[in-house]
Amino acid sequence: MGATRVMAAVAMAGALGGCGGASEQDQVRAKVEQFAAAAASRNYATICAQVLAPSLLGRLAASGINCEQAMQVGFGGVSHPTLSIGKITVSGSHASVLTLSSAQGQQAALTTVGLTRTNRGWRIASLGGPPAASPSK
Repeated sequence: MGATRVMAAVAMAGALGGCGGASEQDQVRAKVEQFAAAAASRNYATICAQVLAPSLLGRLAASGINCEQAMQVGFGGVSHPTLSIGKITVSGSHASVLTLSSAQGQQAALTTVGLTRTNRGWRIASLGGPPAASPSK
């Protein structure tokens, strides 16, 4: 059921992404939704070629592991993942997305996904950071 919901969201995001007038937030949301759908379907080639930022790919390579191997280690044992997107903040060429992720048999996690704008559009530069603290008033 969760994968179906993610796939429907990705189809909608694809429609938004195809519009020339999609806002920065819409583009960021679409990229995170693309990541969620690819992870749910174990399409690691898509994640590596179309979703992750060159900086993140470089860090993986420097660690001696290729991207698809890293995705297999990270997501291979995950069943029925879901990802809910919360607040999206865009600041210049960087964006952060508050997400709530869960999977069968795992505790839900509230994290921040960091993105950077590249010459090929928005790409995920960091996964699973702690949520940013709310500013004090």
